[in-house]
Amino acid sequence: MIDLSTLTPQLQATHWGWTIALFLWFIGLSGMGFFINYWVRQKNFVYVLTFCGIAGLALVTSHLGRLSNLPFVIFYALRDFSFNFQSWMMIGIVLLSLLSVGSVFYSMICAGIIFKGSKWQKLAQSDGFNAVFSVLGVCSTIYSGFLLTQAVGVSLWNSSLIPVLWIMSGLTSSIGMLELMSAMGLVDHKSVDWCSRTSVWVDTAKLFAIFSFVYVALGSASIGARAGAEALISGNQALMFWIGGITFGTALPLLINLITRSQKVITGGAIFAVFGALFLRASIFFQVITILLVFKGPPKARKHLCT
Repeated sequence: MIDLSTLTPQLQATHWGWTIALFLWFIGLSGMGFFINYWVRQKNFVYVLTFCGIAGLALVTSHLGRLSNLPFVIFYALRDFSFNFQSWMMIGIVLLSLLSVGSVFYSMICAGIIFKGSKWQKLAQSDGFNAVFSVLGVCSTIYSGFLLTQAVGVSLWNSSLIPVLWIMSGLTSSIGMLELMSAMGLVDHKSVDWCSRTSVWVDTAKLFAIFSFVYVALGSASIGARAGAEALISGNQALMFWIGGITFGTALPLLINLITRSQKVITGGAIFAVFGALFLRASIFFQVITILLVFKGPPKARKHLCT
């Protein structure tokens, strides 16, 4: 085992808390949901994805302490055309804002609010319109994973596999949401009859992505990455990782979709898949915080995600 007390840089990790964990979950669900909505195009699903996108944007901006200032910042930036395109945070806020505003527009068309008439309905059902949201959703999900890879001093997160893992887990949670909504009669069952079959392949790919992420970290030349991986699989967050993220969040839904077509059982597996994405993100996110609290105590000053 590695002596974690030697990890001076990694011990500077920020105590970001559940705010960012939920942000990562909401954006993954919304982003990859809009990706698969290219084939689904169900208005109730769009409403859910819109809520998730807005919730994710609100969480990250409130964490930065700029929720009330954001409209003024956008106004002055547009007025002066003073955008810092070298800032990953600025790029991310633009992406998330486009996703949120665009999804509200999409929802208003679906609900027939302001944008009424057959021409708007045809637009919402067109391939080009949904392709834009599909690309924007994937980019937003990748960005939410890429943001962690840029965290200074947290070696475990400095991995290109995190965006891939975020995509896979976002897909499983959004497919699970579709199955859940189908069981509740909120979406047309025939339009989502492919979910169980597709979920098998996505869950398998997700398990492989998780294995690759941990395996690469354990074999890394970085002491911090190896220690982070060991803390993930056997530390204080290991229960959330193994039970929430892998067993209930991935393996159980995979097994259910392989062996049964019982609607009640599949619905239960769908719920596990939706929340399994949250537990996976939270376990990867919080294991660094656990190291910090054990060896350094509470941080003297909180640094924000953009630093």
